[in-house]
Amino acid sequence: MKHSIYITTLIAGFISLLGAFNASATLILDQYDSDTPTPETIGGYTMTDFDVVNDSLSGVTSTVESPFGGLLTFTDKNGAVLDLSRGLADSTDWWVNGESNDYDIFTTGVHWVTILLPTNTRAFSFSVGANISAGAWLTATETDGSGIDTKHNFDLSPSNTPGFGIYSSNSSGQCSSLTSVTIEPLEWGVGNFSINNDSCSASVPEPSSLALFGLGLAGLGFIRRRKHSS
Repeated sequence: MKHSIYITTLIAGFISLLGAFNASATLILDQYDSDTPTPETIGGYTMTDFDVVNDSLSGVTSTVESPFGGLLTFTDKNGAVLDLSRGLADSTDWWVNGESNDYDIFTTGVHWVTILLPTNTRAFSFSVGANISAGAWLTATETDGSGIDTKHNFDLSPSNTPGFGIYSSNSSGQCSSLTSVTIEPLEWGVGNFSINNDSCSASVPEPSSLALFGLGLAGLGFIRRRKHSS
């Protein structure tokens, strides 16, 4: 009886271990309700906020410097570099997402904006707001995997400023990173950026899978020792 239990445990652990190794890399999207601050961690990644620089830079910009170096670059539907107007969230009355500190937002009348991200971006968070009621959608790409290729639809209004966190899930040992986010609302702004930008480290199987597999091996070893001693 105990022998069959250990065999079953070993098989279950092996299947779980295979699942941990064979899962595909993908991007995970979390949406946060309006008036909810962006979490400090997303998908296990520690996030770092972008510096507020609008007090020294004004006018329009096509790039934003990441706290880890490298740039976010705005492009249009055709891939051409796009200028957005830089401002402060607290200077508007249509941006409500619960953050206690002021931060930069970037506004535009262009419907489609792609944000190109620095190398090794594992997670990225942002908020989207609009001064009129409008529907919107977003997609995202990654280096190794299909990314978010199905449009995620959401609503915007002067009283509704949702936040989003997108992160790479490298459950099978890949080192995929987030490369771009595309957003298409109308009369809108994007901002409150934070990022995780770590060098690649391959994922390992979940501890529960390893423990289950090890328990099965230990049980078989115990049975073999009993047979030899009898």
